[in-house]
Amino acid sequence: MDDVKRAFASSEEQLPKNAAAVLVPLLERHGAIYLLFQVRAKTLRSQPGEISFPGGRIDPGEEPKEAAIRETKEELNLGDANIEVIGTLEPLVTPNRSIIYPYVGILTAEEIHPSPMEVDHIFLVALSDLVAAEPIQGEMEWRIRPGKTVPTERLANRDAYLDRTYKTVEHFYEHEEYLIWGLTAKILRQMLRTLTQY
Repeated sequence: MDDVKRAFASSEEQLPKNAAAVLVPLLERHGAIYLLFQVRAKTLRSQPGEISFPGGRIDPGEEPKEAAIRETKEELNLGDANIEVIGTLEPLVTPNRSIIYPYVGILTAEEIHPSPMEVDHIFLVALSDLVAAEPIQGEMEWRIRPGKTVPTERLANRDAYLDRTYKTVEHFYEHEEYLIWGLTAKILRQMLRTLTQY
């Protein structure tokens, strides 16, 4: 047993390898509150042209909140003084089993000029419009099939794993020509629920 203890003696809690953090950015303009969304640069390898909040992978040794702030600074070309984190939302598990840590923050910059390397453009949506919105609801299916090397003949309840389908309800928010959905919509819904339950 001493060998087992030694093997784990230096272990410590750590974030999953693919963990990411995002910031849901709020701004005040002309007495109203807006949410900022960004359209990812079309040259990016991952999810080009999709609508998202600022965010990205958490670097080794970095806390999720630090990553959300760093990514927001990099993507929107902002300084520390322009970002105030005011709260956190519940982490989300993505379909590929990574974890996203969402935060809510206020941006105080009068003008925002995002990095063209990461952001095609940004757009604002009034918070009041999002609270009042009736999102489109649609059912999505995720299919799981075991690979050839999976010993399916030895699995208990094997038929349930041979061709498994998970169904989830997705929400789609419309704003002008934009359609906000996926993980961005999940984070948005969580934030709106928090606000309306207050």
